[in-house]
Amino acid sequence: MAGLDEIYQRIDSLFEHGLINSLISIVIVIIIALILNKLINKIIKKKIDDPIKIVFPMRIKKIVLISLVLIVILSELSAMQSIMKALLASGGIIAVVIGLASQEAASNIINGFMILTYKPYKIGDFVNVREYTVTGTVIDISMRHSIVETLEKTQVIIPNSIMNKAIIENVSNVKTQKANYLLIEISYESDLQKAIAIIQEEGDKHPLCVDGRNELQKEQNEPIVKVHCINFNESGIQLRATLLSKDNSDGFQLMSDLRLRIKERFDKEGIDIPYPHRVVINETKESKE
Repeated sequence: MAGLDEIYQRIDSLFEHGLINSLISIVIVIIIALILNKLINKIIKKKIDDPIKIVFPMRIKKIVLISLVLIVILSELSAMQSIMKALLASGGIIAVVIGLASQEAASNIINGFMILTYKPYKIGDFVNVREYTVTGTVIDISMRHSIVETLEKTQVIIPNSIMNKAIIENVSNVKTQKANYLLIEISYESDLQKAIAIIQEEGDKHPLCVDGRNELQKEQNEPIVKVHCINFNESGIQLRATLLSKDNSDGFQLMSDLRLRIKERFDKEGIDIPYPHRVVINETKESKE
């Protein structure tokens, strides 16, 4: 029994107010934190309907409650008393150090709040951060950073302070349709009007091509796919077709399919796509002599 009493005394001495009192205080604080967590969750969900905007206050609430519980637990430990007194005694110096160290963190939190409030992009959007050549889908927005998953399935973590200042192209934020441009070059000897007709035919019948014409344009029989001659290059005539799609994803698939279909039609109809030719002359020793 003496051994157990000694062990208990040693454990009891670790706590400022004794083992039993400290455990009761910690349990009470945890219960209060759990109750506050439920109440705050209800309030936040009642006030905010947007699942994107709700992320930021939920994370703030979680950090605050966990911090309060940890402070209570640490304050009950006797070993922490001397450390806390030393921290209070040198509070001025520590405040300066923490202030300097937390400037960037605070900036990220504030910018994260601005992003969640004004929503230049949201989770699920396909964005292009041009300044940093990062293109991909936003998969998370935290208080510190935003995570963009690239087309190669890698994750790029960008601080919110950078994202809030950067020029961002939000490809997903399309109100009506997405315009897609298909560049094709044909030889000068090919039938220009036939090439334009083939491009328009293949575009018109593709299920992902959207008819963006108004009623007047339909009455005037304007084509769904507009093809323009944009340049006379060294080896051929450059054409540009404009096709509308529902979004960026459909536009990518639409362009891929049309390149294949147009190439097949061009081969059947005798339309040549010019490409550079190289003639290699291999001089032997005999020819040199």
